[in-house]
Amino acid sequence: MKKNQERPKTVPNEAVWNASQNEWELGIKNDQGNYIGEWKWWLAPKGHLCCHTFFDDKGRMLSFKRFHPNGEVSRYGTFENGVQIEDVYLKSSEPTSEVFAFGNSDEKVYKAVKRSGTPVSFDYYDKEGRHLNPPIIQKELISSKDSIIPESEIVTIKESIFEKGKSFLLEQFDKEFINETIIPILAKKTEEKTINVTDVGGIFMHLAQQAIETKKDIVFHDGDLHVSNLHCLEELEICVFIVHGNLTVDGSIFLSDDLMQLLFVTGNVSASNVSTSGMLFVFENLTVTNCILGDYNHGSAFVGGDLKAKFFFPEEYFFEVLGSANFTYAFGNSWRLNQNQSPEVFNYNEKKLSEFIPLLHDNIHEVASFTENTSLLDDNCSEGGLFEYIDYYEFKSYVIANKPVFKG
Repeated sequence: MKKNQERPKTVPNEAVWNASQNEWELGIKNDQGNYIGEWKWWLAPKGHLCCHTFFDDKGRMLSFKRFHPNGEVSRYGTFENGVQIEDVYLKSSEPTSEVFAFGNSDEKVYKAVKRSGTPVSFDYYDKEGRHLNPPIIQKELISSKDSIIPESEIVTIKESIFEKGKSFLLEQFDKEFINETIIPILAKKTEEKTINVTDVGGIFMHLAQQAIETKKDIVFHDGDLHVSNLHCLEELEICVFIVHGNLTVDGSIFLSDDLMQLLFVTGNVSASNVSTSGMLFVFENLTVTNCILGDYNHGSAFVGGDLKAKFFFPEEYFFEVLGSANFTYAFGNSWRLNQNQSPEVFNYNEKKLSEFIPLLHDNIHEVASFTENTSLLDDNCSEGGLFEYIDYYEFKSYVIANKPVFKG
């Protein structure tokens, strides 16, 4: 960008040129360097007003409004206590440099209102205000009773883990064992797989400290481990779980980011389903019979070998895979797997939702109104329409409970 830019007449003399943003800006900052009060930005080279924003005295955004080059509003939003409660996109009647709602190119759509929750989705309207994709009434996919893990199962899983495991409880936290045993294991595996040892060790120590502060367990299991399910770390009060060997789970693995959970396996992992918003490190192969689901972007997963599953949907969660990635069905944000280095594995991104829905189990067809609401069936699977028919968090619970997703 130019260090100095000729100022158009539309830009006030008080506005300051910001070469890194290719814009002129006007406003004040507090002593901490945060934007406060009213701010405006004008985009080079023609100097049209591109953004008008208000901040509170703590630097939290209160509202914003963006503009197309012709002066029409392109986007606006409002915030309460730092949380966005409104986000609206508007198309222009003329060519524009502004991006519309993830690039939606449907000619009928004029306005997009972002819905709350995840995955990211929008309500679309035409210029006359007609709602083009009204919300679909969702029926219950899994009952709260089916989501409860029986106490007897939790006891059995705990016995399996501690049969050959060594648990570091708050009062037993052994720094010598950490330094002499666990850290060398982390260092050896990260060196083998060319990951930054500081990152892995740092994550481990941070979450170990979190476990201490919240009185959760740190568990080191020396040797291969076989359990029925690993979907109850919260109930087991385990925050950090290291398996020095192979891990076999007949059912589901579930990792949460509330409180952040870490599963670290030096060998291979096999499971029926994996759903994660926590931290997952598998240094060899991860083989999943049915579904791998990501959730939000607080955590991430590393697989040092190959990743294989029947169905893969990363949502906004990041997966790094050093080996091959093979899925029978996959769609979603391809940047969430190796930063878009393997877009071809998302083999259903360009397929119509109507091609994917017949593959789903009858349980899902019974509650999803596919036949009553056909407006989304011509959308590509990558547009996330499936989770307008089915609540994503309920779908996750259904998968974690090892319920069937596909026919056959």
